[in-house]
Amino acid sequence: MNMNIIIHRNWTHGEYTHGHLSIDGIRICDTLENTNGSVPAGVYPIHLIKCKQYARKMLLLNPNAPCGLCPKLRFVCNNTTLPCYCPMLKPGNGVHNRLDGSILVGRYNCPGSLVHPKDVFDQLYERIRKSLSRGHEVKISIA
Repeated sequence: MNMNIIIHRNWTHGEYTHGHLSIDGIRICDTLENTNGSVPAGVYPIHLIKCKQYARKMLLLNPNAPCGLCPKLRFVCNNTTLPCYCPMLKPGNGVHNRLDGSILVGRYNCPGSLVHPKDVFDQLYERIRKSLSRGHEVKISIA
């Protein structure tokens, strides 16, 4: 059984785009993207690939991510931006100057802000990781 993730972009204001993420029709969390660096609408497979900058596996939309170009940082927080365009789902609470194609997950707080990004990301990551380890395909549709 394949997992279908849908990101529905609700509204855009200035540099941020708010939306929500659903898995198989059930709303899971809210999303936030930088309008100027957002991923184009479409269907993408999700891949678990070790990100050099974050030093852990991340949920990437592009299996050919330029991870070799990213420098490994000594300290990475939720709001660290990648040096190049690398679309992925990740934790974070704001999109100011984030043009790396990130789709931040968390709970809606106020326009341009999410709360509890790490908790939400960890739950979403574990759900996707288990589905992929069972041999299922995970696709994300961005509308």
